[in-house]
Amino acid sequence: MTTLDNIKRILEDNYALSIEKIKELSIGSDPNSKVYEIIDRNETSYFLKARIGEEQNVGTLVLAALHSQGIEHVIAPLQTRNGEVGVRKEDVSYYLFPFIESKDAYEIELSDSQWTELGEVLRRIQSVQLPDVLVELLPKEDFRSRNVEIVKKYDDCFMTEQFVNKLAARLAVFWREHRRYILQLVENTERASERLVRQDHEFVLCHSDLHPGNIVVSTEGNLFLVDWDTPILAPKERDLMFIGGGHRFRNENSEAFYQGYGQTEVNISALTYYRNERILADIAVDTMQILEQEGSLEDREQAYYFLTRQFEPWREVEVALKVFS
Repeated sequence: MTTLDNIKRILEDNYALSIEKIKELSIGSDPNSKVYEIIDRNETSYFLKARIGEEQNVGTLVLAALHSQGIEHVIAPLQTRNGEVGVRKEDVSYYLFPFIESKDAYEIELSDSQWTELGEVLRRIQSVQLPDVLVELLPKEDFRSRNVEIVKKYDDCFMTEQFVNKLAARLAVFWREHRRYILQLVENTERASERLVRQDHEFVLCHSDLHPGNIVVSTEGNLFLVDWDTPILAPKERDLMFIGGGHRFRNENSEAFYQGYGQTEVNISALTYYRNERILADIAVDTMQILEQEGSLEDREQAYYFLTRQFEPWREVEVALKVFS
């Protein structure tokens, strides 16, 4: 990443801002991104996301498209003086947004009316007609999990190797104790995948990471869906999996959500695939960080916590492993 002085210069040159303060924020878990609060000399705050390595952030283009179609529950990027939605310098892309004071659905309880509002806006997002050029840029679901083989590889590792590193050894013990559940997640994903690739599907715009941390309410009470880094064209179940999926909403109200979303027929195979595959993806990422000792010890201990808490009662694993007909 560039220095704070470089960021200041980039923003002043491209957004005509007079920067007073830049503060790095310790939120998010993407190693390729950093986020900052920017304060100008008029004491106006902005939110800056800096991403390494990508030429064009499709999610930012999606936000601009949604906002242009009147969907006010997303935070659109601010345009540069040249009318662009971001700035590219060397191998880093910068995207500037209004700064909105908010709390997420891990922190606060959504009211019944907010659950209904969430259902309404998700239905609207999944019904938008995107420009053809943006459709071409978006990834499309193929129901081929890249994480099944990764988790199988780690399973062989934990069943045959001994670990000197204490945290890796703890994970090995946990893995062996919960192995039957992990292998069931793998089997469910594979079986659902086999069914889904033979079916016809309606593909809609999906956020793909609609956990409680990405549903926020501003201090004024406005609801927003944030962190559009991984949008995808997929069946609606790609986002519906989070409702009733054991994802630690403080007061989940699925009934109120579907009052807003409307009646819909849920593809059980798709719901099974997404809930099981999502856990495998988390297991793969967290295990890699622990075994390869990436980041600080604190980071790796947090990865261990994230991995193991999904196996707690009524959480993601228990929900995903329910038997569907």
